[in-house]
Amino acid sequence: MTFNYTKITLHNLRTSFFLIVSILFCFQTVFSQTGLGINTIVIDPGHGGKDPGAISPNKNYEKTVVLKVSLLLGDLIKEAYPDVKVIYTRDDDRFIGLAKRAKIANEIGADLFISVHANAVESSSANGFETWVLGLHKSQAALEVAKFENSAILMEENNEQTYSEFNPNDPDAYIALSMRQNAFLDQSLILANAIQKDCVSKLGLRNRGVKQAGFMVLYRATMPAVLLELGFLSNAKDEKLLTTESGQIKLANHIFEGLKRYKERYDGVDQSLKSTEFTTTEIQNKKESLNEEGVFLKVQIATSSSKISTVPGNFNGLKGVEVYISGKFYKYTYGRCIDMETAQTMLAKAKSTGYPSAFITAFENGNKINVNEALLKLNNKPNEN
Repeated sequence: MTFNYTKITLHNLRTSFFLIVSILFCFQTVFSQTGLGINTIVIDPGHGGKDPGAISPNKNYEKTVVLKVSLLLGDLIKEAYPDVKVIYTRDDDRFIGLAKRAKIANEIGADLFISVHANAVESSSANGFETWVLGLHKSQAALEVAKFENSAILMEENNEQTYSEFNPNDPDAYIALSMRQNAFLDQSLILANAIQKDCVSKLGLRNRGVKQAGFMVLYRATMPAVLLELGFLSNAKDEKLLTTESGQIKLANHIFEGLKRYKERYDGVDQSLKSTEFTTTEIQNKKESLNEEGVFLKVQIATSSSKISTVPGNFNGLKGVEVYISGKFYKYTYGRCIDMETAQTMLAKAKSTGYPSAFITAFENGNKINVNEALLKLNNKPNEN
């Protein structure tokens, strides 16, 4: 079927996009959802209320299908993991804005965000299950999927103010949006692959793979986040699976099995971290390898509960990324210097590269200290390095 996108006119903010995004993220509630264990999961049934989402030739609505699958998924999680809190962005047929969906997850400090959707296109032959994470689309088809899901923005009151940095009808806006490096991209990809796995044998659906595109609901989430397209309502075979109770149960079970694999992997990592408690030997080895003696300013760009290789390819091409251990987390910094002017330059580069929430931090002999304290020491005592 044909999707018609409402045309709107917004102020052209492309040139100031990154400045606006930086301001928005400064005011977001900061919950570092990389904490140990998967304790809170937010399930986001897409669309709802006045927004039906995709509609099949038989008049089956995406909003209805995804709500049923989401509630079944939540029940499976609660039964298997009584200690895990499951929160729905909606549990009935109501309209909720994209910004509010992510805000719900951010404010409660969720560990995972799973947005559930279904697809539809003009061609009835298109079919299959696919999983999305935030990133740059690699095809026109991927862009169209993101544009359709983001078009819900236009149904929100005051959308021009809420999404002043983003025009859902502007292809260039998607490129700018995708350039924001998600600190949780590695976990999001692992979760996406775990859910995508075995969809052919378990569901009988074509495996359309894990893809990336600029979904606003994922962009605003500050934890590992994926968006699922369960199948195509425009395809007769997929529609049957999506709209029957037996099919919805199969879909919920499939998503749960992927989530279970992800949880077991990260709970296993967590147990390892707890048992080692970041031994003095490991920390000392890291200090020696980086020659950390002295006072330095650095730019912190990301946090993770699992260790990520610091090669430039994993950090948008930034060279000189280092990792340090803080409590139960791995934290990643870019560059090192001994004056604030250079630190500000490094910060600007990190932000322009795709880390708008980066900030300046300080270390003395490998231990994190207050930036003002570091500046006093640097101004009053020559740094031997």
